[in-house]
Amino acid sequence: MLKENGWTEVREDWEYRKKSWFIHRDTGSWWMLGTINNPRVFDIPEPQENEAWTVNLIEHLCKCDDELNQFRKL
Repeated sequence: MLKENGWTEVREDWEYRKKSWFIHRDTGSWWMLGTINNPRVFDIPEPQENEAWTVNLIEHLCKCDDELNQFRKL
């Protein structure tokens, strides 16, 4: 589902990137979300079902971090 939403798989089932955002597998079944401004925005469990919802959550958290950092630069 990530690839259909513009994410690139950098390392098979381990690392994904989109724009200045990334996902790394953390430990076991957890994913670490990060941005160029914040390497650890949030940790989420690896999606099992309803992946579309999870992709939306991932992108929402990354966008929020981008907006927060843009506000801090003002």
